[in-house]
Amino acid sequence: KHHLACEATMRALYRRLNPNANSEDEEKWGIVGLLHDADYELSKGHPSQHTLILEKKIGDKIPADIMYAIKSHNWQNNQVEPISFMDWSIYTCDELTGLIIAATLIHPEKKLASVDINFIINRFNDQSFARGANREQIKFCEEKLGITLNEFIQITLAAMRNIAPELGL
Repeated sequence: KHHLACEATMRALYRRLNPNANSEDEEKWGIVGLLHDADYELSKGHPSQHTLILEKKIGDKIPADIMYAIKSHNWQNNQVEPISFMDWSIYTCDELTGLIIAATLIHPEKKLASVDINFIINRFNDQSFARGANREQIKFCEEKLGITLNEFIQITLAAMRNIAPELGL
C-alpha cells in the first residue's frame, strides 16, 4: 500500500512540476514510487544497504535516472544525494504518505475522504504523533521542489484519495 501511495503521489507531483507533462516521463516517476522500497525487507537492520540491494538485482534492467532516484530517497544512509525534481519528490513524499496513512487510521472513519488538510497539518505539528515520520524530510518540498508544505500535503492527499480503494482507506 505504501508503494501505491508513493506511485500516485509521484505521478501527481510530476504533473504539478512539469506543466508540459508527457505520459512517458510520468510513467518513470510512477515507477520510482512503486519500486523505491522494493528491497526494504531485505535491507532491514542494514540501512546503508537499502536501495543498493535493489540496484544489484535490477539496476541494469531499468533506466539510470529511475535507479538514481530510488537510491537517493535513502541518501542519508547511502550518500546518493537527490539532485533532480524526481529525486527530491520521492525523498519528500516517502515520509508524507506514511504520515497521511497514520493520520487516517486514527480518524474515527478511517477513510481518506474524511480527513482534510487541517487534520493532516495538526498531526504533522504534533511531534508525538507518528514519530517515525521525519518532518524535516517532508519540509524539503519547499526548498527543493518550490511547493509550500500546505500545497504538498494537498497534492499528496488528493493523489491518495484517487486510489483510496486500493489503499483500503
